[in-house]
Amino acid sequence: MSRKSLFPLLLCLCTALTSHAVETERAFKSSTGQEIKATFQAMNGKMVTLRRADGKSFDLPIDRLSKEDQAYVAAAAAGSAKDAEKLNEAAGQAIANGATFSELEAEPLANALKLRPESTSKIGKSWRHYAAYAGDYTLFGAMPYSVALYSDAEGKVENISIVYANKGDFGSTAGFARDHFKNLGTSDPGTLEEAMDLDDKTISKALTSVFGEGMIQRYGEGDTRRKITRWDWNGHAFLLSNETGEYVSLAIVSLEMADSGGKSARMTDSALKQRLITNVRHEDNGDVVISEIPMVDQGPKGYCVPATFERAMRTMGIEADMYLLAMVGQSAAGGGTVVEILLENVKSAVYRKGRRTKEDEVKSLKIRDVKRYIDQGAPLMWTMHSMDSYNDLADENTRGRESGDAAFREKIAADAMKIAEKEKPEDNRHICMIIGYNESTNEIAVSDSWGKQFELRWIPLELADWVSAGKLFMILP
Repeated sequence: MSRKSLFPLLLCLCTALTSHAVETERAFKSSTGQEIKATFQAMNGKMVTLRRADGKSFDLPIDRLSKEDQAYVAAAAAGSAKDAEKLNEAAGQAIANGATFSELEAEPLANALKLRPESTSKIGKSWRHYAAYAGDYTLFGAMPYSVALYSDAEGKVENISIVYANKGDFGSTAGFARDHFKNLGTSDPGTLEEAMDLDDKTISKALTSVFGEGMIQRYGEGDTRRKITRWDWNGHAFLLSNETGEYVSLAIVSLEMADSGGKSARMTDSALKQRLITNVRHEDNGDVVISEIPMVDQGPKGYCVPATFERAMRTMGIEADMYLLAMVGQSAAGGGTVVEILLENVKSAVYRKGRRTKEDEVKSLKIRDVKRYIDQGAPLMWTMHSMDSYNDLADENTRGRESGDAAFREKIAADAMKIAEKEKPEDNRHICMIIGYNESTNEIAVSDSWGKQFELRWIPLELADWVSAGKLFMILP
């Protein structure tokens, strides 16, 4: 379609809608006198981004506008630059660089926000920072327990999730990764309700000081639908949530995502199945492993179930967030989630995206129990007991197995059998992913939601069966 025909088409499609906070709807005129109601979003070089009243954004050269509107756009662009400075000052971090949300490059922004790489896959990357455990760090005047940034496959920002006082992290004395099962101290931070109320007021005040009063709307799908306060600026939508007894969070998404209420597009079955199959790696040594599974670091709290479910859902093309999943899964304060409750409560979200859930119970874990799912590219969520002896041998085996040394294999097998002769454990209840197998060596590959270091570990089947709690959960095409 030519740019000459763009204005009449946009004019025909235009519908009325109350403008969002800090936006001013204007009757823009083209250089030929045609008119459309829209709000200014940004100016990049000689291109202007306008947003129609129905929420659709479009670009056009500035010289296609009337002289009066060109002057208005130039002034508005200068105002946006000043707003970016005010926003960064209010945030206490370099969260704005003048680019519209759709043009934000994820990695430079992650570096500016001091986030560490968390996950890399063909569908995108993520970065995360647990600020409470890394010194003095605030965003919009309050300390976030978790700051996560997600990118798309092209490296553009998809969304930023900032979680403040919440029932999982607040007052938790657990450690990261394997140390989660150890109580590393005591904490008396007051009450969660007080902390949430303070964070909510502090963040709202900071954003209002830059953008004025926000607007109230509903956001999310199914059981995650909630009331939020929204501020719009430069293609960004800042969404502040305060869910009683659960969390205070600030999400930063595109205007289009905010206008859709958080509804994401559904991937077709055929496209998903093809992607899953291409993710299955077959190595010469007999290893069969699913690659490209997003990592989510649960941090120092008992969110292994929500974090693992988030990973499984994202693998299946379903947007998810462990903090929201902890809410719908009725996780206890500090963590602890009944898998069956969470599975039941996410079924509707899974079905809406054309997927299905499945549950298997196994008395004795066998390669055949996991092979048919792994071969389809579908990871299994596995309930087990994450004991020190299990983790020590898993780490040792993973480090040394590539050597192919026969003596090493014999030692690992003997150590696994010796541990497996003990009474089955009951402590350290945990859930992780089974993401691979090797029939010739009788091993399975597991992935814990503890960060990159625990993305892939190989376990002798005898040892895995010893720690197994007997349940396998899947999300399938």
